[in-house]
Amino acid sequence: MLKNLEGKKLTVEQMKDIAGGSWGESYFIDLKNAYDRKMKGFENMDPMSGDTAVYCLQNWDSVVGNLKDMFARHGIEMTYKGKPTESNIYMYEGKKITSDEAWKIIDSHANG
Repeated sequence: MLKNLEGKKLTVEQMKDIAGGSWGESYFIDLKNAYDRKMKGFENMDPMSGDTAVYCLQNWDSVVGNLKDMFARHGIEMTYKGKPTESNIYMYEGKKITSDEAWKIIDSHANG
């Protein structure tokens, strides 16, 4: 199945098939935001690309580690839960924040 995705864009239906919980949050929100903002290390990781999906499925621990490192550079601790029913946890200055709030902090650092 993975070979069928190489070099192709994923459809919304295909994306829904692999979405869920913290994996979906990390892939569809965090990875997409990092790609859209051309964050270092994520410039070529278009989450809508079949090649990116294949890479992520084969190297997910490394991708999550890179996401955690990226957040940490902005003072945000991201805890990846890994379960389909649980969301990631984002902490900033000792307070739990949402993924959206984490990205607002990153954006403020880029603009400030």
